[in-house]
Amino acid sequence: MSIVVSLLRQPRLMRQHLVTCRSSSSLVNNPEKEISFADHRTAYAHLSRTEILRAWIVLKLCSFDFLLQNSLKVLEHSQRVLGRGLLEKILRPTLYDQFVAGDDPQSLKETANKLKKVGIKLMILPSLEEDIGQKSDENRYNSNVDVTLQLAEIAYQHGGPLSCLQTKITALISADLLLKLAERNRDKEDQFRTISSWANYMAGGLLAPVSYLDKAENIELEKGLERLKSVGAFASGLQLRLLVDGEFTYLNQAISIAALSMAGAFNQSRPVVWNTYQCYLKDAFEKICKELEITQRMGVGFGAKIVRGAYLERERQLSVEGNYPDPTNPSYEATSDVYDRAVEHLLEQVERSGGQRCNVIVASHNETSVLKALAKMRSLGISPKDNTVVFGQIYGMASNITVKLASEGYIVYNSVPYGSLFDVLPYLSRRATENRAVLKGTRRERTLLAQELRARFLGF
Repeated sequence: MSIVVSLLRQPRLMRQHLVTCRSSSSLVNNPEKEISFADHRTAYAHLSRTEILRAWIVLKLCSFDFLLQNSLKVLEHSQRVLGRGLLEKILRPTLYDQFVAGDDPQSLKETANKLKKVGIKLMILPSLEEDIGQKSDENRYNSNVDVTLQLAEIAYQHGGPLSCLQTKITALISADLLLKLAERNRDKEDQFRTISSWANYMAGGLLAPVSYLDKAENIELEKGLERLKSVGAFASGLQLRLLVDGEFTYLNQAISIAALSMAGAFNQSRPVVWNTYQCYLKDAFEKICKELEITQRMGVGFGAKIVRGAYLERERQLSVEGNYPDPTNPSYEATSDVYDRAVEHLLEQVERSGGQRCNVIVASHNETSVLKALAKMRSLGISPKDNTVVFGQIYGMASNITVKLASEGYIVYNSVPYGSLFDVLPYLSRRATENRAVLKGTRRERTLLAQELRARFLGF
């Protein structure tokens, strides 16, 4: 109760900074009018008092550096002390419900329906991945395919055609094999030959053995490509957008080859398979331009999810340990410059292609970047209704951006993790560590949550 009282006593923002709720077509019909993300009434109208309070508490806890750096250790220690059952009773209604959609189709449906009421779509994220040295057996990879296909069906049921489903290539192919492929495909033409070969196989052709792989590895590669083919074909059949997530830089070259190969097989008429571009990396803009050129060379559509990125601190640590140049930008401001440049460039590509050959997801919690994207869309005449440029934020965060965009007629997604509590917790812990800058920067959102709590309790 003391938390509620302290929130109610916080000073109010001056009235001129508050923006009343507008209809879903107000900005679309008045393109010169700039949107504001300071409207707490619109942002949290769909949440109960308990949910708003939970969000404030969880985001406040996420602002403490010690908890973010040691989240997995804290969770493991808590499990030993409290036991699995008691820990679940504590975490499920708090951390889990704040960031996770659920662990079964019914709970996912409930989350989807709740978001649908305020115009938000699901971008389901299965917590399936692996790193080098964590090789799974074939049964695990095949099980991951089954889970992905099930989630694809759920995405279609709740969002229809052009709904989004995220996936990680390391859920379907061994990270160790991807690392070997990445190391042997650094030359531009080598990459294109590999992409063409894999795309041809996924389109129904034959796969030639790779000379630098042994027999077992070639068999493993073919099985992995068959899994990619299954997922890509299924997504294409449902007219979904399959978003390939970025991972660590030592795997990303092979991940891009896999994503572009799938694009070559399934993006013939529109962007089905999209790649993710991490703008905290110095070479992000050049990578976007290069991969856009590859898809144009193949004559297929290009889909891009633009993010700042989640692995920055680990990448810096790896560069020190490996004694190689830091691949990341030196500051958040430098990353923002790359991000905004990439979004602007791709929006111009969307306009030139009429939206048929290039689509973009502007995935950002940064209000300035979102506003720049909106202004660029208006200047290019890109309509939100075209569904060629959409927006995305993490479920449980930045509702002031997500809900407001949806209320103004833009197509917006929440990236929603899916899985059981103890399957998802290690994943959430890694994401918390990797997204420290984002989580520590939730002060504005906590202020808006506090304002909404005061409005609910005190009526102003």
